[in-house]
Amino acid sequence: MISIYNTLTKSTEAVLPTEQRPIGIYTCGPTVYRRSHIGNLRSYLMSDWLRRAIESTGAEVLHVKNITDVGHMRQERVDLGEDKILAAAVAEGRSPKEIADEYTAMFFSDEKALGIIAADVYPRATEHIPEMLSMIQKLIVDGFAYVVDGAVYFSVDAFGGYGKLSGNLASQLLPKDPSEIDSRKRDPRDFALWKEAEPGRSMKWDSPWGQGFPGWHIECSAMAGRYLGSSIDVHTGGVDNIFPHHECEIAQSESFYQQRHTNVWLHGQHLLVNGVKMAKSSQNDYTLDQLQQRGFQPLAFRYLCATVRYRTRLNFTLRSLDAAQKGWLRFRKTINSLDLSSDIVAKDRDQMRRYRSQFAAHIQNDLDLPLALSTAWAVTKSEISGAGKLALIEEFDKVLGLELTSYDEGAFPEEVLELARHRFDARRDGNWIGA
Repeated sequence: MISIYNTLTKSTEAVLPTEQRPIGIYTCGPTVYRRSHIGNLRSYLMSDWLRRAIESTGAEVLHVKNITDVGHMRQERVDLGEDKILAAAVAEGRSPKEIADEYTAMFFSDEKALGIIAADVYPRATEHIPEMLSMIQKLIVDGFAYVVDGAVYFSVDAFGGYGKLSGNLASQLLPKDPSEIDSRKRDPRDFALWKEAEPGRSMKWDSPWGQGFPGWHIECSAMAGRYLGSSIDVHTGGVDNIFPHHECEIAQSESFYQQRHTNVWLHGQHLLVNGVKMAKSSQNDYTLDQLQQRGFQPLAFRYLCATVRYRTRLNFTLRSLDAAQKGWLRFRKTINSLDLSSDIVAKDRDQMRRYRSQFAAHIQNDLDLPLALSTAWAVTKSEISGAGKLALIEEFDKVLGLELTSYDEGAFPEEVLELARHRFDARRDGNWIGA
């Protein structure tokens, strides 16, 4: 049984299906206007480890991860660069669909490189407009939303539980600058479910209120309901999704279904770079391909993420990634060097049961990957036969996902690795001639 920390209840809870069906996981996926950075990817690794942990207990999982391929801002905000997809299309002289398709393909490539198991469904927002319109119409009929000049707003005041996920009070949600208040809203806290399309907009759809496009939050509520029904077991994302995105999802979905829609909310903490928050303006928002260009392998980043609890901030540095890569390669080489001449004997099986129990306990205790990884290392130093060690590591790696037993020594000659380490050290120290 897997227990994880529920952001909603502020307690650790067991993940149990509500019916005789697979455990449903919904993950907020990428907005495909650029390549995902490693902070995004850390969040997707978290949901992958959750899936692997659940499946290790014998339970089935239905994993849904959306692709946000529609912009949400009006043209005047696009001109300011705030609508990411449309702004990227304008800047690159291509259509929004071309932009979205290219970066979606890159996202899939990055997930594969990191050993992330593909979700069962990757719904695209642009392909689920009918579901969004249907949900919005019902929210209007039930008194949770209202129409103004071709736009539809959710009435926060009509939903009594708004703020229960983030802990925000009503007074904290009011804009500090009066000029930021949309005069068409009944309440400044209300948020858009549907926006009217301005002249010249390319991404727009017909609706009962005229041509327009969906707000950001309604997409996930509609797609989650489409594939996972009225009750989701676990909804995952980064802490930056808690407010406003997930708070608004709760308001929409619970108003629509008239019941608690998500049982457990799982959020991963920020990834910092050299102690500061990642930002494009700071040029520290590394992507996976940029790390590869520096000589790092994708699974070294996965290994690094496994050394820190998902609810703890991870301070990323190139030095820490270098150490992680060395540790990961050393682990693989250790497994590759095992003496497999002896069979597994009774004494081995007793120790294997103890290690197996320890590993499962760590994984099931709020995804304690650091201790689980430590247990895997302890196996390699134990008195278990080589064959027994290999069998255990193969079993553990189904959860860790580090490809620990596929080490090809010929692909990584020690002299090549040593040269790579010297080159990295030289580049770090600014010794470009030596590098």
